[in-house]
Amino acid sequence: RVPTNVKGFTGQSIADVVSSYNTLDTVERLVTVTPNRFLQFADVIGSNSSLGSRPQTGRLQEALLDSHLAQLALLEAANQIKVKQAAFSRLAAVFQEIINTHQRQFDETRETNLKTKALMAASQIMTNAAALLTITKETTDKVSEGVAETLPTNVGLANDVTAPVRGSIKLASSTLQTVMAVARHGLNIGSIVTKASADVLEGLLKTTIARMDLSLEERQLAYELEAAYRDLLTHHFRMAELAAAQLRADHKAINLRAEGDRILSEREVFRQRAAAVIQGYRTKDLGFRIFRNEALEQYRGLFDLASRYSYLAAKSYDYETGLLGTASGKSIFAKIVASRSLGDLSGGVPQSTVSTLGDAGLAGTMAQLNADFSVAKGRLGINNPDQYGTVFSLRTELYRLLNDPAITSDDDAWQQTIEQRIVGDVMRDSDVATYCRNIKKPDGSAVPGLIIPFSTSIQHGKNFFGLDLAAGDHAYTPGSFATKIYNVGIALPGYVGMDTYATGNTNGAPTSGAANALSATPYVYLIPCGHDFMLAPPLGDTNTLRSWSVKDQALPMPYNLGSSSFNDTQFFDANGTLSEQPWILRKHQPFRMIADATQFYSRVPAEFTNSRLIGRSVWNSQWKIVIPAYTLLNNEQDGLNRFAASVKDIQLFLRTYSNSGN
Repeated sequence: RVPTNVKGFTGQSIADVVSSYNTLDTVERLVTVTPNRFLQFADVIGSNSSLGSRPQTGRLQEALLDSHLAQLALLEAANQIKVKQAAFSRLAAVFQEIINTHQRQFDETRETNLKTKALMAASQIMTNAAALLTITKETTDKVSEGVAETLPTNVGLANDVTAPVRGSIKLASSTLQTVMAVARHGLNIGSIVTKASADVLEGLLKTTIARMDLSLEERQLAYELEAAYRDLLTHHFRMAELAAAQLRADHKAINLRAEGDRILSEREVFRQRAAAVIQGYRTKDLGFRIFRNEALEQYRGLFDLASRYSYLAAKSYDYETGLLGTASGKSIFAKIVASRSLGDLSGGVPQSTVSTLGDAGLAGTMAQLNADFSVAKGRLGINNPDQYGTVFSLRTELYRLLNDPAITSDDDAWQQTIEQRIVGDVMRDSDVATYCRNIKKPDGSAVPGLIIPFSTSIQHGKNFFGLDLAAGDHAYTPGSFATKIYNVGIALPGYVGMDTYATGNTNGAPTSGAANALSATPYVYLIPCGHDFMLAPPLGDTNTLRSWSVKDQALPMPYNLGSSSFNDTQFFDANGTLSEQPWILRKHQPFRMIADATQFYSRVPAEFTNSRLIGRSVWNSQWKIVIPAYTLLNNEQDGLNRFAASVKDIQLFLRTYSNSGN
């Protein structure tokens, strides 16, 4: 219970003062006493603390320790004041009894008032000391709570970085409250001491003692009371000094914490600026690389294109000569793929760089191929080929059916053979959909027609279709390592309604009312669907067979000024291939058929022939003759029936050139 006020001393007896003191109004307060919580620090290396280990404490830890020591000193001073206060209270109580005993002996009001005033001043001092102790205890708890907040909640490297901030704020707040409370009560104490010290020292010890005629023991007790009073005042001043020392220690810890925060802020700003500078450098470097590498990227794109064309040129060289089938020949392709330079192009002409070290570049390989070809085209007979024009009968040489009007059974068998090759939709054949250009109808409906597959070969004792060589059969000799096509044509003996100009008759075509009459200009597709075969140039009359899968693709235009979609756009359908190609596939267009094969030997040998297959080997594992029904007659089924009933043979004409390879 803390007194709220103390009545004045003037004109009152000691009993009145005591009575008024005991009946003062009081204020009840609930105080929760908790154990004192002291500051803890990270242990040094070698300890088993859960807070981790560190080689030495920091400046902030030392400042917090100083603040803790100042707090302990303040608590010790408060305890001493409490002890001194208790001793002074006991002496005052004893002396009060002595005063009460001798009070009857003195009638002077001044002396009585003086003694009463002195005793009440001492009581007031003790009351304020008790209040100061209470404030000190509350402040100590606040300081302990603030200090405890500075402890990290995590261990190791993952520290609670906000704990020192919270602790510093609470520590500063509690310290400020302590200083203000101590200062306030110090002023009260000083006021009381100033008013009472003169009367106590002069009146109590001199006047009162002299007039009251105290005994020696009583006088000794008065002097002891004076000494206790002075000692109590001294400890109050000491406590104020320790409170100021704790405030200074707290300020030091707060300043160090602020300095640490400032260092962290400066480091954060430094890192942000460094990151901005580094990002700027990265952006500048990126821009520099982009602009610097633009020419290199263009060069790389052109180089890749040159490398691809060089690879295709080497493949064409191999297809024309057949000389790169060996292990050394295959290394030429690996060299082109691995090359990373253009090589020597002095004067715009590839130059051969002879060296076992480094990269001769694409130009070096192309120069070597060009040098070899300049000799090979003469040795292999490429510059002086053998030229032939040959007509092959599918009826007699492929299906082995005689073309004799007297033998009607062969005519029936031939008609059945044609009818067996009729299909309801030629687009269902994947090869037809892939290699035949614009064969499908605009409305997407079925395209009836004929598909006649066959294969060809050049072998000893075999005809052109790979069957045993018989009387009247045609064949090419394997003495030439390559036999290739100039142009092709197809004749249809017995076809009714063909343009008579094909036979030199200018009287006009047969009337439309003729039996089995068809269109005067039928068209046909001849597509190679398999692998091309040729013999490698013989050395010692060897017959090394080589094969090629020829991809007849369209090279893109360099600039494509018209932005034509056919330049690089590939179209696929369900019957087409789904494999990606470097460029779009070049399809085959249809060409006109004639009724008499002798027209191929006219004075205009290119007439009624197709040169789309020029350069291709006549030896192929799969050919297909495709005749759409809509080129024969509008009534497609009737046209196919008339075709099967009237055509007596399908003759394949090949104008070729052969290279000896000697």
